[in-house]
Amino acid sequence: MLFASALLFCGTASAQQMPADSVDADTEAAIPPDEQRDAGPGQLSAGFERNVNTFLWDLGGTFRLEENGWRIDADERFLRTLIRTDRNTIKDEQSFRLNTARTLTRGFAVTASFSSFIFSDNRALGLNDLSTNKALAGVQWDALPVLEIQPMAGVSFDNQQGILDRGFMYSGRARLHDLLIGRTAAQAELYSSAEFIDPRFQAEHRGSADLLATVGDNSINHTQLLIRQVRREFYLPFDSLFEARTGVTNQIESREERIVTLSNTLNYRIMRSLELQAAVDLTQRDIARARQRHDPGNDNPFFDTDISEFHLNGNMQLRYENSRGTRGMVRLELNERDESHAINPFEGASPVSIARQEMLETQKNNSIQQTQLAFDISQALGSRDTLSLSASTVKMQYDTPSEENYDDRDELWVLAGLRWMHRFSPQFQAGVSADLNMRHTVFIFAERSANNTWNRVLRLRPMTEIRVGHGFVSRNTAEVVANYTVYDFETATLAQRSFSLRQLTLSDSTTMHLGGDFWTEINLHLRFYERGELRWSAFTVRPVQYFDERTLSISMLRVGEAVRASVGFRLFEQRRYAYEGREKARSGLLRSYGPTGSLRLRFSQATDIIAEGWYQLTSENDGPQRSTPNLSLRVVWNL
Repeated sequence: MLFASALLFCGTASAQQMPADSVDADTEAAIPPDEQRDAGPGQLSAGFERNVNTFLWDLGGTFRLEENGWRIDADERFLRTLIRTDRNTIKDEQSFRLNTARTLTRGFAVTASFSSFIFSDNRALGLNDLSTNKALAGVQWDALPVLEIQPMAGVSFDNQQGILDRGFMYSGRARLHDLLIGRTAAQAELYSSAEFIDPRFQAEHRGSADLLATVGDNSINHTQLLIRQVRREFYLPFDSLFEARTGVTNQIESREERIVTLSNTLNYRIMRSLELQAAVDLTQRDIARARQRHDPGNDNPFFDTDISEFHLNGNMQLRYENSRGTRGMVRLELNERDESHAINPFEGASPVSIARQEMLETQKNNSIQQTQLAFDISQALGSRDTLSLSASTVKMQYDTPSEENYDDRDELWVLAGLRWMHRFSPQFQAGVSADLNMRHTVFIFAERSANNTWNRVLRLRPMTEIRVGHGFVSRNTAEVVANYTVYDFETATLAQRSFSLRQLTLSDSTTMHLGGDFWTEINLHLRFYERGELRWSAFTVRPVQYFDERTLSISMLRVGEAVRASVGFRLFEQRRYAYEGREKARSGLLRSYGPTGSLRLRFSQATDIIAEGWYQLTSENDGPQRSTPNLSLRVVWNL
């Protein structure tokens, strides 16, 4: 396979991925792209898609207006998903948001907002029917040139599990912006909201502060502090046994999350061609789940739980770039995460249930330490060649303090890649890339050490690109992949067996201008891969399965200002083989083919209609043929 790839590279193999510094302005796509236009003050869109037995409707719109002292901002989105099976499932999601403001005097305005969210799913999966509607009114006051205050009050309607709760709510926001303190720019924001929807209570409080400081002539330092606390309460599905034992019909569960994050990033230019970047990030996250009532009579009762997570991330990297085409980067990164779980026993719970749940929660406690070292260097060799080399290694350590958890493990990743690109002429480029990925997983305890493995992946990928003017582009690649997974303690008595996956992929993509508005595009993709049982010590493979996949698609395109259309044909065929001794015997055949088409109509500078579809005929092992129409339709109207 390696020899075949080398021959293909010398002949017709071609590049689909090239270093940016080796490509000039002539390497843009051959087919003219769609013209991008300003959407104006708003946009309406409608979409429909069918894929096999899944139907999706997508309706949406946006509107923005700022005129004569008025500011209006609105968004609407409706999604419906229908899956046709023996029991059709329908899921609907609708969200709407409207914000308005009317300036009365300089620095003072009255504001109002309305938001709505509706969700329904006919599958009985917990919270499968809910809606929230919030209406607020207030004022916006620019107390200072750098200080904006916005208090609001209103009502909230929240429907869950067929129970409608309503009540008073408020929100308040204070924003400090564009404050200069010497050479430091400061921004800060405080936000608080609460919903008193008896018998439930929901709230969100958050604050943030940003400092962007220029230190000396070469350094910029960014410090950020974020504090956020969110409380949500929701009804649980009805439980007749719980009601009989406790007398509570509508059980309420609360979830409260608290996050504190402190981060700092420093960019320092050591010299003109050398830059240092260093960052550190600390996050403390606490989650508390609780219920108003508990059920001591349940053999497996629910206990209130607390989850605590601490994250520490730090990285430092050096970047180098000079005028002679040399680029380089060295990066060191350290990450640590500690997670702990605990329960809060309630009065009346049996000691056996408490001990069992405490043991289960303790087994979830874990800590992860990860270290990464990476470098990347590329060099332009004259005006025609670019050579790049990259490598990285990652060491991960996963520990669990519980004696009942045997998932402790160490993992080591090693990745390396070498790429070369040569520009023979403005019309012809060629290159080759080679990659090595290795991963070693070692479980610490004997109970799971049978899963210790080495995974090694080697890849060789030659490539070429031929471009004649702006009307002909041909890209070709040939890729050889060898994937070996080896168990450290493999024996004949174990179910695990080392295995290999070897693959050869050939692809060709050609686009040609036929004249006028007409183009043609041909894509050919061949993939041959074999899975086998591996004996790494002797480096021998016993083939188990072989696959032969072929994909061909041909399209004729018309590209105009008002109409972009294409018609084509796509064929996919997969032949599967099993081995009887050393001989291959076909075990399966999957064939799928059919016409394809797309159409974009531009009626005006404001309206587009986009349609795509394909008709798929599928058969397996010469069995009955299945036909599946697939369609995607979208209408866009720019206001």
